[in-house]
Amino acid sequence: MVAEWDYPDVGVVLLDTPSGGHDTVMLDYRRCGPTGEPAVVHVDEDRVPREVAPSFAAFVAALELATEDEDDDDDGDGDGDGDG
Repeated sequence: MVAEWDYPDVGVVLLDTPSGGHDTVMLDYRRCGPTGEPAVVHVDEDRVPREVAPSFAAFVAALELATEDEDDDDDGDGDGDGDG
């Protein structure tokens, strides 16, 4: 995926995002080297890695479990368009 989508060569692709583009989340080994604990970075269309967590453990700890009552739209109609 790094070569195919021209992601920066900083580490390992962890997951894709549902953005519809070619955003991704990667493990970034630039500062820690091959034996250290990598940071977690988000890479969007400009292909610049931006740190979202200093480690994978911190990334996982920051994740929240969405319940069935929650959805991405704040209008409560469940269609995701936010217009009520």
